[in-house]
Amino acid sequence: MDRQTLLNALSGTLDPNQQTRKQCEEQLKTYEQQQGFTSYLLDLLVESDATASVGVKVAAAIFFKNRVVNYWVVPENKQQTAFHLLQGEKSAIKEKLITTLFETYKNHQIRLQLSTALNTILSHDKWDGLTEIISKLLGDESNIDHVYTGLLCLYQYTKNYRWDGFELETFVNPVLEEVTQKLFPQLENLANKLIASDGTTADEMLYLIIKIFKFTTYSSLPSYLHDPNHLGQWCQIHILIIDKPLPKDLLDEDHVETRNNNARIKTIKWCFANMNRLLNRHGGGYLTRSKQNNQFAQVFITNFVPEILNAYWKIIERWSTKTVWLSEISLYHMISFLEQVIETPAWSLIHEKLDAIARHVVLPTLVATPETVELYEDDADEYIRRFFDVNREQSTSDVATINFIYRLSNKKFKETIGLLCQLVNEIFTDRVNNRGSVESAMKAEGGLRILSTISYKLDSKFSPVAGQVDSLLHTFVYPELLQEQSSKTPWLTARACDTIAMFHNHQYTDTQVLQDIFQGVVACFSNDGQFPIQLTAADALSTLVNEDLVAQHVADQAPQLMGILLEKSKQYESDILTNVMDTFVEKFASNLEPYAVELGKKLSEQFIKIASEILESNGGADEDKEIQACGILNTLTTLVISMSNAPNVALQLESVLKDLIKFIFENAMVVFLTEVIEILESLLFVRSEVSPTIWEIFQVAIESFETYAYEYFDSFQPFFETIINKGFTKPDVTMNNPNVQSLIQVCFNVLKDEETDPVFVHLAFEDIELTILALNQRFVSFLPQFLPEIFDIFTRLESQDAFDGHMLHHLSILKILFGCLYIDPVTTIQFVTSKGFVIDFYKLWIKHSSDFQSVYGCKLQILASMSIINNDNAVGLIPEDLAGETVDLLLANIATLPNAIKAKNAIMINETSQKMQQKDTTDANGNDNEDEFADLDDEYDIDEAELEAMKETPIDKINAFEFFVQNFLAIQQQQNKNEVLFGGLDASKKEMIEELVKVTQSTR
Repeated sequence: MDRQTLLNALSGTLDPNQQTRKQCEEQLKTYEQQQGFTSYLLDLLVESDATASVGVKVAAAIFFKNRVVNYWVVPENKQQTAFHLLQGEKSAIKEKLITTLFETYKNHQIRLQLSTALNTILSHDKWDGLTEIISKLLGDESNIDHVYTGLLCLYQYTKNYRWDGFELETFVNPVLEEVTQKLFPQLENLANKLIASDGTTADEMLYLIIKIFKFTTYSSLPSYLHDPNHLGQWCQIHILIIDKPLPKDLLDEDHVETRNNNARIKTIKWCFANMNRLLNRHGGGYLTRSKQNNQFAQVFITNFVPEILNAYWKIIERWSTKTVWLSEISLYHMISFLEQVIETPAWSLIHEKLDAIARHVVLPTLVATPETVELYEDDADEYIRRFFDVNREQSTSDVATINFIYRLSNKKFKETIGLLCQLVNEIFTDRVNNRGSVESAMKAEGGLRILSTISYKLDSKFSPVAGQVDSLLHTFVYPELLQEQSSKTPWLTARACDTIAMFHNHQYTDTQVLQDIFQGVVACFSNDGQFPIQLTAADALSTLVNEDLVAQHVADQAPQLMGILLEKSKQYESDILTNVMDTFVEKFASNLEPYAVELGKKLSEQFIKIASEILESNGGADEDKEIQACGILNTLTTLVISMSNAPNVALQLESVLKDLIKFIFENAMVVFLTEVIEILESLLFVRSEVSPTIWEIFQVAIESFETYAYEYFDSFQPFFETIINKGFTKPDVTMNNPNVQSLIQVCFNVLKDEETDPVFVHLAFEDIELTILALNQRFVSFLPQFLPEIFDIFTRLESQDAFDGHMLHHLSILKILFGCLYIDPVTTIQFVTSKGFVIDFYKLWIKHSSDFQSVYGCKLQILASMSIINNDNAVGLIPEDLAGETVDLLLANIATLPNAIKAKNAIMINETSQKMQQKDTTDANGNDNEDEFADLDDEYDIDEAELEAMKETPIDKINAFEFFVQNFLAIQQQQNKNEVLFGGLDASKKEMIEELVKVTQSTR
């Protein structure tokens, strides 16, 4: 290749003229196909020839990185091309890359490209000998370039292998075990020397060392660090870096973002983060495995946490007196460390300092500041996102402090509530006495945030303010709602409204207090000039409407209020508004019923507008817009469900929502799939039938499988199940129906794809099983074509050991065969016999019958087994001993069914009983056990048995006992057959049958 032509082509990629850039890129594609070209790019980077400018070298580095990222390995299912790197050139690149890196690392852009390339190589290849190379580089302390390069390589190496060993039972990372044993002693010596040095290079190298420690301890803790001496050295290194005074020029930097991006500040951040993660993952914190028997965790809590806390107390003292500056994220990790200690044996160390923590950490991080007030005044939208948007995860000091307070109130309520209430009382008393003081108002912001966080506990019997919450709110919070205050400190009024909103579970006992607060909130909601106040007032209203008195006032105004909220949601992106609308729709369904269709139309139009904006952003995710759009969909779901007593309104809503639903499917907006499927389920639940509109939507959903939808088959499953249960069960729907054929085809495509997720295979089997039962006799004509196809799929999966009992179970195929036996036992048994599968089928049935003991499971097995023995031709096709097994399976499921029904009924009321348990948190000794239930979610996780119990199926309306008795009595008329099948039963089984016949006949 001609060197100058290559330089010109690389230079041309930087040309502002698009045509020139395109020509040069095409020229480079020709070079790319020449072996040795990628390796030569590294040579170009280290050439001292002035003909290669810095810009050209950066372009070469970028091109080199792209070559490695795109062509180092040949992707699965792809053919190797001339673009791909061969083994010989890969070896040459590895030989040159480290040398090139230490000669060019001072150029940040080139360093970034080469580091990314190194990371890519490490992610694909085991680079033998790299640790030796790194060790030599780190050991050459006379050459700073070598040491810096060694750190860069080790950074990428540990980053790449941080998850190794995670899946092993021993939880040992073999790669990082070697790294720590061989290289950490060098890093410790180097770190201590760098701490004693000043300058940007030293700061950058310390940053790399601390990040290397992060990656090395990310998932598992190497045995090297189990040694208290080694771990002690590393903890000391972290504390020394934190304690090292910041240079004056950095402190003089006014722009916070610039300061935060400084290497020293980022290193300090990761020092705090490492200590927090060390406690969290390994030292006895929330994510530590086997805390009780974890020897390292016990040592860390006993010996290391006290020392770290002693260092933190000194840091907090200096920070509170403003003699040291910490970034928001550093404070976040430091406070999070304190929070984690609360639930460890080291809690006493926090408890004894709690008053100081409350006054010098908690309050300073929650109060308003001139900067937050300025943000309120200059950018209200950003202020709302920063301080009121619960869906935005933020690593800031106030977020960590709120978590700390919540953990205290949740786990150490009786020990800490007095101190917290005392602090809040001092703040609010000062506010009452100094209404004109801005400083007092700023502190009151912190007081309100503390009050909001502990609000859920203030009515409990161990609360110092139990029975006085109404008075507390009226004295300290209500005055901030008044116009006199909102005109002076609008940010504090917004916080006061938010505080009222947080008292979700409080029941007002003083009617006058409730009326005053309600009127104050209504006045705030009417404040068009201050959107943060209006927004938080809306949130407060959604809490207050739980009070009957307020609900009566609001009910008649609900349509107008919804109109206002809807208009506001068009102007501002806030999930608070959509949550409030959701609450109003649920609470005032009857009042909104006459306006439901119009409301649905407006919400639908607004969603399509927002969704269109998301699409126009060309894939650039807009989290705020997505959250707002999801909120609108959730409100529409609530609106549909609330119309359960007005099916005609729901029918109109189908037409209104059709365009919205089709828009999501047709534009592959998968981020909204869960919500839109929920809307469809709700429509079908309320209407209990599939309308032409829903059938039209179903076809659009099916068409989406021509492009993207197979990857999201599980998301569509609830909709498909409901379509089968409510649509395919109708007598006029046959196998010739395009809707049936299209769904069956989708299911078969899922089953035949060898790359399909086992969960998707299970779901496809399930849809076919339900379709067989829904169509019943209308499916029979399809059996001769269907059975061979489904059996071939089963045989392939069986040969691959796909039925592992976890992701995929033999019951998946058994249930399909049960359904086939129920609708046509003769054809099914003939086919199974022709495949020589009868014996194996019965073995599987006998083995797994007890795994399928839900109401649905028992009923399906009863229908299948009774259909076999009741059909003379069918029972004649199986050996006599298997006929006996069929009877045994039949009677076993008959005997189990009553218990299954009881279990299902218990599960259906389980949520109610759990909620009752949450309310009754006092034990026999009168102790408050609220802590035990505080983390219990209403939306608790439900297991497989519960899902099975709540599942709707096409055979739900069949009375299995009556089905059995009716067919048994028919068999009884055939003496010989009856004797063969039931003559040899023991007395207990005969008695069960007699009792069942007697009970069934008496209830007819």
